[in-house]
Amino acid sequence: MNYAGRGSRILGQFADGLIAVLPLFFLIFVPNDSGPVAGIIAVACLGWMFFHLMLADGMEGGQSFGKRVAGTRVVHAETGKPCTFGQSFIRNFLLALLGPIDWVFIFGDKRQRLGDMAAGTVVLTAD
Repeated sequence: MNYAGRGSRILGQFADGLIAVLPLFFLIFVPNDSGPVAGIIAVACLGWMFFHLMLADGMEGGQSFGKRVAGTRVVHAETGKPCTFGQSFIRNFLLALLGPIDWVFIFGDKRQRLGDMAAGTVVLTAD
């Protein structure tokens, strides 16, 4: 297996973070007196953030938008099948819970974060 490099993993994570928060900038343009419209837009933005940060690795080919940019993909460590939405949630929930502590583990042989170990996934370079 061709494990993704640490730099490309960090690039993918950074790109996913930007993509997740980008809709929040639309809230700047919503007037304070717009009533329920502002609430609906805020809920939609938060829904997008949750989906993208927690579940996007389960998209086609195990590639979130950020992983496509970085040229990486998430797969099941044993079967090589693309990451599922359930695996994506496990790996990213632990990242949200542990933060930088989770990233320390990418210096191991398989470059797996704790979230990857829990979900049974690895990050590879995209073919």
